[in-house]
Amino acid sequence: MAHLVDHLMRIRAEGRKIPVIVAFCFSDDLALKACLAGCREAGAIPVIMATMNQVNSDGGYAGLTANQFVQKVKHLSKEAGYDGPIIFGRDHGGPFIVEAHKKWSRPEAMAWVKKNIIQDLEAGFTCWHADGTSGRDDELEAAQLPVRMIAEITLELIEYCEDARKRRKIGPVSYEVGSEEQQGGLTTPEGMDQYLRALTSGLLARGLGQARIDFVVAQTGTHMKLHYDKAAQDFELVQNGFQPRLVAALDEIAEKYRSDYQKFLFTQHYSDHMIPADARALRRFGAGKVNFGPEMTMPELKRLLAWEREETAMLKKRGRLHLASHFRETLLTHLDQRPDFWQKFIPMEMTVQETGHVPSIFEFAPNVQDALIVFRGRYVKSRPACRAAAEKLLDNLVSLEIAEHPRQAIISEIKTNTVLPRLGQFQMTDRLDKIGY
Repeated sequence: MAHLVDHLMRIRAEGRKIPVIVAFCFSDDLALKACLAGCREAGAIPVIMATMNQVNSDGGYAGLTANQFVQKVKHLSKEAGYDGPIIFGRDHGGPFIVEAHKKWSRPEAMAWVKKNIIQDLEAGFTCWHADGTSGRDDELEAAQLPVRMIAEITLELIEYCEDARKRRKIGPVSYEVGSEEQQGGLTTPEGMDQYLRALTSGLLARGLGQARIDFVVAQTGTHMKLHYDKAAQDFELVQNGFQPRLVAALDEIAEKYRSDYQKFLFTQHYSDHMIPADARALRRFGAGKVNFGPEMTMPELKRLLAWEREETAMLKKRGRLHLASHFRETLLTHLDQRPDFWQKFIPMEMTVQETGHVPSIFEFAPNVQDALIVFRGRYVKSRPACRAAAEKLLDNLVSLEIAEHPRQAIISEIKTNTVLPRLGQFQMTDRLDKIGY
């Protein structure tokens, strides 16, 4: 990652373009193949980030460790025909990111994160988001972690990672700091100023003046939510609240603390479904990286649900319903086991009868269930039963002559409608031949 950042900064210095790194933050096979195929076609370098919830030493919801994730992506790259470099990174690396860990003590949570730092370095991750913004409820002040505490946690993680990589003779790591999350997120310019002041002074005090802090994250008003269109009786994922002027204010603050090693390029999380004007604003204000996830995984789930309806109708007509994949039912069953994956995304107007217990996903109307599968199904799709149901559905589509090449159709849709447009909007095309890997 450090090599790519330096390359882009040289381009900016020449005044030709303002390229912004596009990072892909998902673990779904077909979406990853779409990303890799799109990068091959566009001459772009894939930057693939994994969250602590998604990939970790215990497997995460993807069921993969860091090394297994890297090996999987490399295998998929061969299938996609991409043979160039791939940059791997950790998104939201820090304690208490995994909800179940909030029952742990802070020393336990930090020890677990440090174990993952070692595994990430050994797997080849060269970008690491040191996110100190999540904590236990008993650590909060006015519902947020104190900024001084966030800075100290960030410094501890960077110091540990720097020591570990040097002992292993690994090259520079590009660090990302801060977060857009509300519990400890940098939600105001004043909070960002206080954080960066504490962080930069702490880096010097700890002898970390040459650690590369290439990226910084803060809240810019973006929120992804499900919106129900009553007229169309359908759901859509909407991105609202983005404030370009806030990006400008945050960048102005970051400029006060920038140096040769601490570039503090703004990173936009929740970039999904941003309009082209927002993309232009991020480039205009010199953003360094934009992260994409749901908009590149939702098309597959939406397509699979539509295909399952055709599968069911065809099998019923032929008297062979016993061969059905039950894809939808399987995903709902596994989502129901983890309400923390979906419950907070239900539109407020969608209510269930008050029963005094956590509602089941099966208590909602079918259209609500379908929307939650499309938006949040990626969190359970890698489970063996869900994966098996999806594979059976895809195989049935071929045998029933509903779709000749369903997997390739999904890859093509994501690549054409999302991956290539985003690479173009952020001027990341035609980089492979110029960067000198």
